[in-house]
Amino acid sequence: MQPAGFKAFEERDEGKTRFYSYEQRSKGLSKNLEPEFKKQKGAWKFFNAQPPGYQRTITFWVMSAKREETRQKRLARLIEVSAQNQRVDLLAPFGKKE
Repeated sequence: MQPAGFKAFEERDEGKTRFYSYEQRSKGLSKNLEPEFKKQKGAWKFFNAQPPGYQRTITFWVMSAKREETRQKRLARLIEVSAQNQRVDLLAPFGKKE
C-alpha cells in the first residue's frame, strides 16, 4: 500500500465501519435460542452435519430478525425442517395460510 493509503486507513471513521449486514454477522445463535435448538437432537445433528456456509447463512437468517417473535418463528421453522433432514429453502413461501 502507498503512504497515502496508509494515511487514509489510519484516519478512517470507526463509526462507518461494519455498516453492511454481511459485516455484522454474529458467530452463532443467541444464548437463549441455541439450547432450544439443541433439545431437538435429530434436528441439531442434521444441522451440524451441513456445510459451514449453510450454517452461517441460516444462522444469519434467524438472528437478523429485528423482533424476538420473528427469531422464534424462524428457529421453529429451522427445527421443523431440520428434523425432516431437509434444508430450509429461503426462497419458498413461509407462513402462508391456505
